[in-house]
Amino acid sequence: AAAPAAPAPAKQGGEVVARYGGGQLTSDELVVELQRLPARSRATMDADARQRFIENYVLNDLLYQEGVKQGLGDDPDIERQVNDLRRRLVVQRVVKKLQDLPPVTDEQVKAYYDANGDKYSTTTIKARHILVKDEAKAHELQAQLKQAPDQFAELAKANSADTASARKGGDLGFFGRGRMVPEFEVAAFALKSPGEISEVVKTPYGYHIIQLEERRDGDQRPFDQVKEQIRATLRNEAMQDKTKAYYDQLKQAANLQIDDAVVERVAASIPEPSPGAVTMPPHGGH
Repeated sequence: AAAPAAPAPAKQGGEVVARYGGGQLTSDELVVELQRLPARSRATMDADARQRFIENYVLNDLLYQEGVKQGLGDDPDIERQVNDLRRRLVVQRVVKKLQDLPPVTDEQVKAYYDANGDKYSTTTIKARHILVKDEAKAHELQAQLKQAPDQFAELAKANSADTASARKGGDLGFFGRGRMVPEFEVAAFALKSPGEISEVVKTPYGYHIIQLEERRDGDQRPFDQVKEQIRATLRNEAMQDKTKAYYDQLKQAANLQIDDAVVERVAASIPEPSPGAVTMPPHGGH
């Protein structure tokens, strides 16, 4: 079993399990520490494992006492990390309360299914795309492609930031619903005729232009097959809406004001990464 974190001073009562230096471990404290372990670990602990667990507990306390003697109890960096952890734990508790939502009913699930049947079809499409980071560049390329759609593969090779598909002329192969980010999926599946080109589509990755290559229409998946997926979707949407409303209310009540000029001066004062630093691109690219 893994050693527990550095223990707090003894507070619980009960029988004394172990005495050491200026401290002791009581039976009540031991119960608390053992209950922090996963149930499976507790169930498989034999007498030797419990002995090691207690020795590790004591060792952690002795190490902690040594650190305090060395003045580390007042170390500013440790204090900062403790305060950071406290803030994170408090924030997590507040955010967790936002997840207390009424259950999604079967009626809500069915209504969503009936209104969004196309989202749960087995239709697949084959498409190409070009991804760029600059919106003006995306509109420029899209205008070119409207005039000469046969240049799509060539322009994808020359311009797309999604290097994996750019090598193949932007080809993404066949894909169904749920494979791409929502904004991309909506625009791609809205294309009906081979060769048709989308408007510029913004996603978290940048700006896309999509060309439909082929469409294989399928059937709507049965309700029973997707109802739990829909239930999870509706719960997530409700949680996001509740969270956003709560965050907006907090910011409004606090009269949040950000001075962009100061932000830019701070950003400019931070040294650039060294030339040897490697920045990984976002996963996927579409």
